[in-house]
Amino acid sequence: MVASEKVMLVSTTMRTPLLLVALLPITLCAQTTYFVEVGGSSLGPTLPYYDPNVLNIQVGDIVTWENASGTHNVNGTSFFFPENPEGFTNGDPSDDDWTYSYTFTIPGVYEYMCTTEGHSATQMGRIIVADANSVQEGLAEAPMVLSPSLAADHIYIEVGNRAIDRYEVVGLDGRVVLSQAGATGRMARITVAALPKGNYLVRVIEANGNSTTLRFSKS
Repeated sequence: MVASEKVMLVSTTMRTPLLLVALLPITLCAQTTYFVEVGGSSLGPTLPYYDPNVLNIQVGDIVTWENASGTHNVNGTSFFFPENPEGFTNGDPSDDDWTYSYTFTIPGVYEYMCTTEGHSATQMGRIIVADANSVQEGLAEAPMVLSPSLAADHIYIEVGNRAIDRYEVVGLDGRVVLSQAGATGRMARITVAALPKGNYLVRVIEANGNSTTLRFSKS
């Protein structure tokens, strides 16, 4: 083998591990996209909502909101939520079939709402962004889960380790039709047997003042 052939062989041999190293950051920085449905109306039959209205994601992940019905927007600006790590918004409310995507690059808790008049009473959202490379105490709490979505006698809400002050069941007219004090435990049971058939919201109000809105239908 001549000298030039030896040089070419060494160069080709070393190129493969170098290529793998170059591609490694791409693999480590993979993003996940989460979708949030936006809809409802203050006139009913479904009140304004984000579904889901609580997300647990990681730094670098993307959230995409899709408007299904009604006049809505996404507003998490520092003007309304000065404690957000950074602000985000898709502008003024619109009734178009819009979509809006935002990449979260700073860990922390983000609050947002719809700024259509009267919508923020039920249309609030929270995004908890964790840094995968460090331990973020208090940011890894899983979203609350309500079941069943079509209930006859009871609904159950998984709240994890949160301290809950009270639960409020709200009708489509905005009135609180049922209130129940929070109790110790990871799951709450709320009796809804006496409620008329229809669609309802449940406001879960934590001891620290945070609130989460969930939806269900009474059969």
